[in-house]
Amino acid sequence: LLTLRTKLSSQEIQQFAMLLHEYRNGASIHEFCINLRQLYGDSRKFLLLGLRPFIPEKDSQHFENFLETIGVKDGRGIITDSFGRYKRTMSITSNSTTNGNGAAGSSDDQSVPSEGDEWDRMISDISNDIEALGCSMDHDSL
Repeated sequence: LLTLRTKLSSQEIQQFAMLLHEYRNGASIHEFCINLRQLYGDSRKFLLLGLRPFIPEKDSQHFENFLETIGVKDGRGIITDSFGRYKRTMSITSNSTTNGNGAAGSSDDQSVPSEGDEWDRMISDISNDIEALGCSMDHDSL
């Protein structure tokens, strides 16, 4: 949130909050990426790396392709990237474990969704904070 406040104007934060809200409520990842690109522009496109934790697994490949297309290279966000790879590796491991022996795989399958649920809750809380920040800045400008 601090990065957003220092790099985006209050109007841009409101616009970002609106885009994030629309994406969380069913807008396509493609539409989200196009709108983010317009909002951030060339000079701030590196900030898009910080959005990786907010992108669900199902849309992560599209988002990574988008970053590559606009020339954003990974020089920061290593922790986020490593976490993303770790999660993907875990799901592959859990699938092979399930195929190997159902009993152990079944307990793995139950733990993965709970980790995912916790992650979703955390991202949802942060997203709500960003949306609230956008609303509070809207009221401040009145």
